[in-house]
Amino acid sequence: MTKHAYKCGQTMLRIFHYGCKRKNVTKTLHTFEEHGVYQWNISSNFNCSQIKQISTPQDLFMPFVYALLLIIPAFAVWFFINYLQRTYVVPSVFRFASKTDLDIENMFQTAPSRDVQTFDGSDVELKNADFGTGSNEPVIIHPQIPTPVKNNSYRITSLDTFRGISIILMVFVNLGGGHYWFFEHAPWNGITLADFILPWFCWVMGVSIAISLRSQLRSSTKRKYVFGRVIRRSIALLIMGLVLNSVNNNNLRTFRPLGVLQRLALIYFIAATLETIFMKPQPYFTNTRLDVIRDIIESARQWFIVIILVAIHTVITFFLPVPGCPKGYLGPGGLYNSSSNTNCTGGAAGYIDRLVFGENHMYPGSPKPVYQSIPFDPEGILSTLTNTLLVYMGVHAGRIILCYQYTNERIKRWIAWTIVLGLIGGCLCNFSKEDGLIPINKNLFSLSYAFITGSSAFLIFIILFLIIEHWRLWGGSPFNEIGQNSIMLYLGHNIFYNTLPWRWQPVNETSHTEYLVMDCWATIFWCAIALVMHKKNIFIVV
Repeated sequence: MTKHAYKCGQTMLRIFHYGCKRKNVTKTLHTFEEHGVYQWNISSNFNCSQIKQISTPQDLFMPFVYALLLIIPAFAVWFFINYLQRTYVVPSVFRFASKTDLDIENMFQTAPSRDVQTFDGSDVELKNADFGTGSNEPVIIHPQIPTPVKNNSYRITSLDTFRGISIILMVFVNLGGGHYWFFEHAPWNGITLADFILPWFCWVMGVSIAISLRSQLRSSTKRKYVFGRVIRRSIALLIMGLVLNSVNNNNLRTFRPLGVLQRLALIYFIAATLETIFMKPQPYFTNTRLDVIRDIIESARQWFIVIILVAIHTVITFFLPVPGCPKGYLGPGGLYNSSSNTNCTGGAAGYIDRLVFGENHMYPGSPKPVYQSIPFDPEGILSTLTNTLLVYMGVHAGRIILCYQYTNERIKRWIAWTIVLGLIGGCLCNFSKEDGLIPINKNLFSLSYAFITGSSAFLIFIILFLIIEHWRLWGGSPFNEIGQNSIMLYLGHNIFYNTLPWRWQPVNETSHTEYLVMDCWATIFWCAIALVMHKKNIFIVV
């Protein structure tokens, strides 16, 4: 009788064998390291030999040394270039010039002015000036447009830094992550580093929604125009996602309509629409003790709607009848649990997607082949509701910035959210992989998954905010600059996924070393492109 468990890139094989040496019942624990060859002889009379190592396994972590030899010089070059630019040591011809700024200056170049007097910044009145009119009457002309000055409006650098870290990790993981298991998504239940990245990106988007919409409303922009921008941006993301999906598959019979950008479009539309309708142009003050929770009071109506969406998700998940499946099934189907629910992959969530889109239009790679399950799409319809909850956690983090002026007021509330969300998520999954009421599951975007990843996003943002904004120990570079061109990085690395100079066919396909170095190289290359675009003031935004 054998039982297999996989952990840390190695195969941990727990072998319970009964009858070895006939009378004795023994228990053997042996570690099978990756790419090693082992021998174990069991004779017909149940005599069991010791397990022998035939071929030496590869060092699992040695490839990281080679990766660091690539990453560290890349950082050194970036900081060296920045230093030279700040100290003006490099001749101007070698500096990054902003074509955008130069063009603006040339376009609005001003000529020397005569004696002028400005009234209220509107018109300019020139008195006793003869411009060939033969008259000494005052001449009213429009003012000359001054040379534009760069916009020095304050940006939350820690937020751009967090976005940059998220998009860099996303690119690295999507490229393959060196083929390490902890850089891959969990097969079904459970969580790895790769499973945190998209939730972090969604959370950051939520913070940006709150700050951006408040800024537009404070500038007296009508809500209908704000909503129009929300619609346009949502449609743009949706179209980009559909076009991106067609890069590798334009067959309408198997075309996949769902995807990451489509998911971002939907959750952005829901969250931004709620804020456009209910957000106040100015912070809410009661001049009472309730001011300590004014962020919650101000967003009460939005949270009420989000909770309704989560309740709808929960009711459908646990009570929707799925043909041939038990109610509330959350498993991967296929071979899971002795193939007891073969065609029930994802329960109600999978059933709805297959009903609406059909199996031929689902994501082919989830869950992992280990279960041999029917197709299931991790960016499905039902999980959009819990993803909206996660985005709204980010919206609330942004609202805390808007409602409270001092760092300690913000930090205390973010810490409270970190602890509460983490405890709720832990209780839902029973702080385990399989045993809880709602296991942590990225494919289903389960409630426990939303709470735990939301808690981690609050925690990371607290750390970045303190280091960058409060203590000013670090400026966020280069992640700050990279985060301002995240859509370019996402589209670019997907479109040019298997092309030179980013990737090539590995010489040794059984080693992590070449895969890890190749994926690090491709990620650094895309980061370099984003940094050059930032220096040139080229930003691709939606």
